[in-house]
This record gives sequence, structure tokens and C-alpha cells, in this order.
Amino acid sequence: MSKLKSPDETRDRPAPSRRQAGPGGRRPRKSTGLSPFGHGLVLGVCVGMTSALIIGVVGFLVTWPTGAAPTVAAPAADGQPAADRGAQAATGAKEQPAASIDVTAAHLGELQVRIEARVSTPGSYNPITKGQVVAYTDMVSMPMAHRQGPIVMTEVSGQPGTYQAVTRVPMVGEYNVTVEIQQPMASRADKRVDVQGVSKG
Repeated sequence: MSKLKSPDETRDRPAPSRRQAGPGGRRPRKSTGLSPFGHGLVLGVCVGMTSALIIGVVGFLVTWPTGAAPTVAAPAADGQPAADRGAQAATGAKEQPAASIDVTAAHLGELQVRIEARVSTPGSYNPITKGQVVAYTDMVSMPMAHRQGPIVMTEVSGQPGTYQAVTRVPMVGEYNVTVEIQQPMASRADKRVDVQGVSKG
């Protein structure tokens, strides 16, 4: 038989199938990667983990423990600093008892005020001599605005344990007079006095 085929036989045989080429003559590739949603999900997870790591590092640095702030010693009600009382407790020393103070304040006329204090030991009421006694004046209606002191009080001759001082206040009004004994034992007392522009008689 002849290997040549007639044109009729060639026309009747179906042509071999070919895949249509894509645009530009390239064949379409099979999709092996992630979809756009998958890419977005992976990117979001990466960004979230990075942000969490940065926030954690910043929070750790901000909350890094520091040394405790020094404690400020506040003055005690009896006039003795808390640091001194703490030192006495550490050394086993007993706290000194408060002195007994009897304060009188009198308006002498104009704006002058005489302050007198009788200082004695508690219990026995023996006069405390050669002590360090000071006074302060402060206007009641305007606290700290016209405060004066420390005003040194001297012991009255012939009256052991009695200390006295004369001061001049800045204006008329009611004043609170505070007397403090600093040595040999700490204590304080207050007294009110009304200062007017005329003598109290």
C-alpha cells in the first residue's frame, strides 16, 4: 500500500487539538500561589505580630523598676522632726516628754502685742529655766499671709520659767500666737489675741 493518502482521507481525519495560547502567545500557567485574600491575611498577621512586639518592648522599657523615692521627713505635731524621732528610736533613746506651756497675749495699744509664756516640766510643774523659747504670730483671717517669727522670747528676771517678748503686728485683726520651746524639751501652745487700733486699756 502506498503511504501517501488521498486528499479526501486527510480532510476527514480530525485535526490534533491544541491549547489556545494566551495573550501575547504565552500559554496560561497553572495557579499554584495564594489568592489575594490569602496574601492579605498573611500580611495582616505579620503586621499584627510586629506591632505587638513593639508595644511589648516599649511597655517593658517604660515600666522598668526604678529606685524608691526618698522619704521626706514631715515635722511632728510637737515640733520635733520625724527624722530626729526616727534616729532616737533606732538608737534606743527615749522620746523626751513635752513641756507644759501657759501662754498669755495682750494688746498693748496701736499694733503692739506682749507675749508671755510660763514653761514648766510636766507632772512636777517645776519651772524650766535657760530654755530656748520662740513665738510666732499669724492672722486668723489670712493664714500665712502676715505670719511673723520666730520671735525670740527672753526669760524674765526674778521669774524663773517665765519668758516674754513684745512684737508689732502688721495690721488690726485677730491673731493666733504660737509659743514653742525648743530646748531642753520640745513643746508648743497657742493663744488668740484681738488687735484693734486703740488701746485695750
